[in-house]
Amino acid sequence: MGQELQTICRIYEAFSRRELDEIAELMHDEAEVDFARSLGPESGVYPGVEGIERLLTLYWEAFEDISIEVEEFVDGPDGIVALVVARGRGRGSGASVEARGPHLWRFRDGKPIRFTLFQEEAEALEAAGLSE
Repeated sequence: MGQELQTICRIYEAFSRRELDEIAELMHDEAEVDFARSLGPESGVYPGVEGIERLLTLYWEAFEDISIEVEEFVDGPDGIVALVVARGRGRGSGASVEARGPHLWRFRDGKPIRFTLFQEEAEALEAAGLSE
């Protein structure tokens, strides 16, 4: 597994452990998370470590436990698409949640500079410079 794929996996693992410091260390200093396509209240773009912390805090407050598992990576000329399944249990309600979806990772200087959430796999693949 290449260095970039290892970094993505480490970030997902740190997310599941709620290790913000590790995530911040792995991300590029100018990184941003693009959740503009999210269907939830967290929709928006989150720049820098402060923005990423704000987004992660929303998730960590809403879920007793939450994890992201990569089902497949697709490497494109404009980024890496991670096809993932997220599982969690709502805080308070105890309701189990499972959602599948594509994430696009772009790198600069060996570190993730931009993470984009997509709803549709085809859209993420196209953004990565691939077509089905």
